[in-house]
Amino acid sequence: MQPASTETYPDVRISARTALILVTLLAAVYALAFVTLAAPVRSTGIALYASLGLATALLLLSYIDMRTGLLLDVITLPLIVAGIGFAVIAQTSWQLSIAGAVLGYALIAGLGYVWRTLRGYDGIGLGDAKLLAAGGAWVGAGLLPLILLIASGLGIISAVALSQTGKKKRARPAFAFGPYLGLGIWGAWCMGELLV
Repeated sequence: MQPASTETYPDVRISARTALILVTLLAAVYALAFVTLAAPVRSTGIALYASLGLATALLLLSYIDMRTGLLLDVITLPLIVAGIGFAVIAQTSWQLSIAGAVLGYALIAGLGYVWRTLRGYDGIGLGDAKLLAAGGAWVGAGLLPLILLIASGLGIISAVALSQTGKKKRARPAFAFGPYLGLGIWGAWCMGELLV
């Protein structure tokens, strides 16, 4: 087992203006997904307010992650509690909500541990694990694969596109995965009731 490296990642933060433009585009994608994909149960009564709160939190986390590379506990942890609370209030399976939160965290944290053990440096942060836990709390354990499929697919497409820009870097650039997880969570939230 190799000791964890103290190597730092190059500064890949983007400007506030660029992040704001990207989050505005994300908000448009969220709105389009909600209007075209959301099950009727997501757009009435308390579920509509829950949808607005979830979207706001995900967009805020995306902005912060793009600017700082961090997913703040002050947002992700209450988002987990809110997801479980919504399951209780909406009288859906709170057990699946709790299982989704636990499995979501365990998947990313476990992957991060394996990566760190094999490669000697952190490949994914626990902020991502907490965000996936929040996603699992909101949509349940059964839709975690959909969140990961959307997030990973879009992340890979973006990484390949960025690698083709012609800029060769020797260091490993940090990659803000939070916006992609947010899109995956939002997609699963919108389609969730249609799929189960």
